[in-house]
Amino acid sequence: MIFLGCDSGSTKIAFAVADDQGRVLARKEFPAITLFRGGADTYARDMAADLRAVLQAAQILPEQITCAAFGLTGYGETETSAQMMDAAVASALPEVRRILVNDSVVGWSGALRCQPGIHVVSGTGSIAYGEDGKGGAGRSGGWGLFFGDEGSCYWVAVQGINAFYRQADGRMERTLLYDYMMDLFHLTDPLFICGAFEEWTHGGDGDKVAAFQRHIFELYRRGDPCAQAIYQRAAEQLCQLVNALKKRLDFNEASAIPVSWSGGLFKTGDCILRPFGREIQALGCRLSPPAYGPLTGAIGYAARDFLSPAQLDRLMASVDRQV
Repeated sequence: MIFLGCDSGSTKIAFAVADDQGRVLARKEFPAITLFRGGADTYARDMAADLRAVLQAAQILPEQITCAAFGLTGYGETETSAQMMDAAVASALPEVRRILVNDSVVGWSGALRCQPGIHVVSGTGSIAYGEDGKGGAGRSGGWGLFFGDEGSCYWVAVQGINAFYRQADGRMERTLLYDYMMDLFHLTDPLFICGAFEEWTHGGDGDKVAAFQRHIFELYRRGDPCAQAIYQRAAEQLCQLVNALKKRLDFNEASAIPVSWSGGLFKTGDCILRPFGREIQALGCRLSPPAYGPLTGAIGYAARDFLSPAQLDRLMASVDRQV
């Protein structure tokens, strides 16, 4: 049996092909392809070209693939986009059993080895996905940067800028954050930060706003109480995603639900993991460090209906060492 996995995000799309013994036949990475930037025709053309290159590298024909799993950013978030993505993959692999899911699903399957639990992503945006092992699955969050995605890097950056506004006009006591922002943007008047931040982020580009989170983290490192409070609130927001899934899904009440994580915000380490861990424990859950990445997760998701749990475990462990 041969399995194909795809992890498609906002910055890159990665593919892997592996057999049921865990031998990786090909691993390829390409620039991101997103439906919203190029339209349906461009998306289909690029997907087909990438898949041709992957199959050529693996030296296999499409009909040799037992199952292919695609974790696609934005999948399922509008009816039209899901239909267009389905059509693009179907056109490229017409005779292959295909599974298309949101990229949060392959994040879960990699981090938790396709086992029951909840996976939280906090990068540019935020989302949680979980499965209970009894057929129940669900997501929480991921509603978009402007009206949701609480606890994400974007959200942390916005909270930091908002705190500056409040400190500038007297609604909040000034902390190190105020002088740090004045110096960072070379401001002579705090009102000028509006234009400076728009220029800094190229007109409010989501990824660039999210990247500003690193400055809030620097303030946290310097002991700024306002920055510390922002990360505490971020942990609480992410924990709400977990709690929502805990209530909706039918987990085994005899053991603590494992909760894993990924994304740029968690790269701050204890800054977010310490308060997040406290909140998770208070829910009766437990932190479970991510086992594998989403590309291994995609291979596992493709293979899980064809292999025993022990075989699937061995497959994913072997694939992860190679990708």
